[in-house]
Amino acid sequence: MSSIVIAGISPHPPLIIPGVGGREINEVRRTVDALTELSAEVAAAHPQTVIFITPHGPMHREAIAVLADEDLKGDFGNFRAPEVRLSAKNDLKLLQALMEESNKERFKLSLQKRKKPSLFRDEMQLDHGTTVPLYYLQKAGTAEKIMVLTFAMLSYNDLFRFGQVLQKAIETTGRRVALIASADLSHRLKPGAPAGYDPRGEEFDQKLVQHLHDYDVEKILSMDRKLIAAAGECGLRSIVILLGGLSGLNVAPEVLSYEGPFGVGYLVATVKIFE
Repeated sequence: MSSIVIAGISPHPPLIIPGVGGREINEVRRTVDALTELSAEVAAAHPQTVIFITPHGPMHREAIAVLADEDLKGDFGNFRAPEVRLSAKNDLKLLQALMEESNKERFKLSLQKRKKPSLFRDEMQLDHGTTVPLYYLQKAGTAEKIMVLTFAMLSYNDLFRFGQVLQKAIETTGRRVALIASADLSHRLKPGAPAGYDPRGEEFDQKLVQHLHDYDVEKILSMDRKLIAAAGECGLRSIVILLGGLSGLNVAPEVLSYEGPFGVGYLVATVKIFE
């Protein structure tokens, strides 16, 4: 029986962090409120560990990157707010279980360890794909122990299957786990958007949000590859691993919010798990 107690999808714009976004945070109030709601639901599920699937950590073509240090740290120094610092313990027991299950299924893992700290700056390991949702989760009183992985550039079917391997690893530990896919959607929703404008960006976002609302996994896995490329997204693979992790479970998804005021699609969703 799976020990996944709740799952969610979170965007990761640093501008939703107080001290980073300034007045712009008012333009994404729906996202902030929804992420606060998601975080409260995760905290209420009392997970022992929160697993983050991020698109912005170390990335390899074939190997899933997993942070392997016992103490994990991050800040928003790259976004003009170095004083906003986060830290958490790594769940090394769960990491060991994932290594064993991945080896059985012939998935490659790349263990990422911090380099020796310099005299001038303690190297931060957590990327903003992790620190943004982590900020809200820790504010809600959870996510003191985490595990962080970055998807590889594998096929969607292989990433879904890796999610199933992740579920098996969680089962072997008996941990109560929350699974969070960090995912921004299209970066091309408007003229002047970060990745330029493409009218198909909005089409991609609408279809993905609808498929998640319907929990139609097959439609997500088989989305038009040209549409995906046109959207300029960064989170679909995170979502696919999450869906694999929930494979076979009795779930109830809910889209809490979606907006894209700055040309990037921000989706917040929760997936409740029932026995």
